[in-house]
Amino acid sequence: MRTKSKRPPPTGEGPIRTCVVTRESGPPEALVRVLLGPDGTVEVDYGARLGGRGAWLAPRRDVIATAEAKPAILLRALQVESCKTAGLLDRVRAANERTAGELLSLSARSGALASGGEQVIGAVRAGDIIGLAVASDASPTSVDAARGDREIPVWTLPWDREALGRKIGKGPRAIVGLRSAAVTRALAEQLRRMQALR
Repeated sequence: MRTKSKRPPPTGEGPIRTCVVTRESGPPEALVRVLLGPDGTVEVDYGARLGGRGAWLAPRRDVIATAEAKPAILLRALQVESCKTAGLLDRVRAANERTAGELLSLSARSGALASGGEQVIGAVRAGDIIGLAVASDASPTSVDAARGDREIPVWTLPWDREALGRKIGKGPRAIVGLRSAAVTRALAEQLRRMQALR
């Protein structure tokens, strides 16, 4: 007679990680993983894909700056004798910017963006937009016109109109609207994170 294996019942919850600075807990995708590089520099494992001992940080400017300024926090978490934390905030920001750019391009390829003034305004009025991504040199007047009276998030990007257009395979764009889709929800999370890291 076969016996059933004794496994705990599924809880529906994934792994939980804890920020070594604030002690906030959350799923891995809500935090940023760092680990020790070969030269002793604390490197960013933004997608948490690398092996080895890592530490987790809440993706906010104050938290990353604290970890950078107080290496002892990461020494304990990584269980090492020394580490170089200088430039950690810049490395986290760069990883966030890369990820946001990749998701922006993927959103455009999958048809999940509204771009061009009239298209954005129409999609906002129709209630199809979860947020607006705005070029660094967009005029406040055009942002207000696109948003209208809707209470939707507006995120200012680190790219000007030319660069934003290139990222989505178009000409210069001041504003793009994020339609509701899995890829744009992931992008919105990275844009929220981008604001918190400034």
